[in-house]
Amino acid sequence: MKVKHIILSISCLLFAFSGYPQVNKEDIRVLFVGFDPQMPMPGDIENNSKINGGMTPERFREDYQTRFPAFENYLKSYFTEVQTVDARNYKVEMSGNYDVTIFDQVIKPWKEETRETGKDGKMKYEPAKYLTEDFDHATIFIGHTSPVMGQSVGTKLDWLCLCLDADAHHLKTEHAIFKGPFPVALTFETKPTPEGIYHYPSGKNIPKEIPMWRVQKEGYLESKGYRVGMVSRGDGFLDSPDAEYISSGVNTKDVGAVAIGRHANFFMWGFSGSPDYMTEEAKQVFANAVVYMKQFKGQKPIARKYNDRIATKDYIDNIIGRLNKESFEDTKTYYEQLNRQMAETVRKLEEKKNKGETLTEMEEMVLKAQSKPMPIPDWEQYVQQISREFFRPEYVNNVGALKQFLRENRKYMFSEPDGFYALQIDEDLKKLGIGNDEKSMFPVCIELLKDDSKSEMARRVLKRYTGMEKTRKEWGQWFEENRDKLFFTETGGYKWLINTIK
Repeated sequence: MKVKHIILSISCLLFAFSGYPQVNKEDIRVLFVGFDPQMPMPGDIENNSKINGGMTPERFREDYQTRFPAFENYLKSYFTEVQTVDARNYKVEMSGNYDVTIFDQVIKPWKEETRETGKDGKMKYEPAKYLTEDFDHATIFIGHTSPVMGQSVGTKLDWLCLCLDADAHHLKTEHAIFKGPFPVALTFETKPTPEGIYHYPSGKNIPKEIPMWRVQKEGYLESKGYRVGMVSRGDGFLDSPDAEYISSGVNTKDVGAVAIGRHANFFMWGFSGSPDYMTEEAKQVFANAVVYMKQFKGQKPIARKYNDRIATKDYIDNIIGRLNKESFEDTKTYYEQLNRQMAETVRKLEEKKNKGETLTEMEEMVLKAQSKPMPIPDWEQYVQQISREFFRPEYVNNVGALKQFLRENRKYMFSEPDGFYALQIDEDLKKLGIGNDEKSMFPVCIELLKDDSKSEMARRVLKRYTGMEKTRKEWGQWFEENRDKLFFTETGGYKWLINTIK
């Protein structure tokens, strides 16, 4: 009897200190995909961010033993059925048996990445493929798994920067994940605004201090080698009805960088902390996100973003916002700071090498590639760098004319699907005076199909922004049937698509 009491007492103590509250479990089947510490540790933990998520080798080895069981215990305290599987053993068909799949580590690709030099001398790159186009399972990506696994199937949850720390800001506090079913009382603390925000025009009116919500107990900026979080590009993120911005977070990019967001059946929790590093509030919110995502099982992205370097029209707004002396001086100061930081890094690496210590592959790359300081531009060089394809020498002393040109032509601009931060003016639409994101483009072009002198231009425009070819009668029928469901996406390749979730 005494033994039974001792065991019972120990069990109670373990439960009391487990960190997980007694809650009414949600009837949801969850599959967690991570690194099982019962399996051998993967190789290349020093240089491969797809494996280490930006962690130092020492912290990765420590995390490898605790992270998987921490997630398993945490999830089991909130949901009725939880299954775990090592990422190296995961098969896509497994997700069919669960309501929500959570990826904490990257799975094996079914097709490796390819890099080929074309006849034009340009490098053609295709990312590795992990999921398939028809993958419609409700999914939560944690940190770096989001862009690594999602890019090849066209999610907007792309790789802007592996630089997310521990705090969130600019939250959509009205969103369902902050409401329930597990209760949350968000606690905010006013903290200094991340300096990187002010290097972008969008940060011009952001106060020097902003309210922040603590998501995890430790972030990578504490320089203890912990796993780094991920943010995705905010530009164009909301240009389709299947996407939701929920929160940004402390990072080195602009104020709109996405730390928590959804694209169709894919949800990104950009923060890196495992449950034993999450705050109590974050544990509740993450559990709510699992519940929230269940409803998206069976959906797929409508607007697919295959090219994460495609330029949106926010690019034009950014150019206009930076064409001033204040931004010029800020850029020079920023470059000078980077040069000082890089010089110090190079000095330390050379010192390490001179001592006979072995440098990692990444350190060798840094030493080789960044030994020369970044050139500080003068005003003319700055204007040319900023405006790029729209630059003319006369704009150097008349940026007002450049700004006017950009504003007047913004609505006609588009990018080729494989464009690299490059926009061009659609001269066809400019002649018509209609922007490519204006639905009135369709009736005008359909009418022009009757005009032999303009029908070719009309067909060209319609194909450019839909990818389709039809007769005038077919276009008329198509437009009437879909008029109220059409939306324009820039990130999806400057196309008009049909909202299939209405």
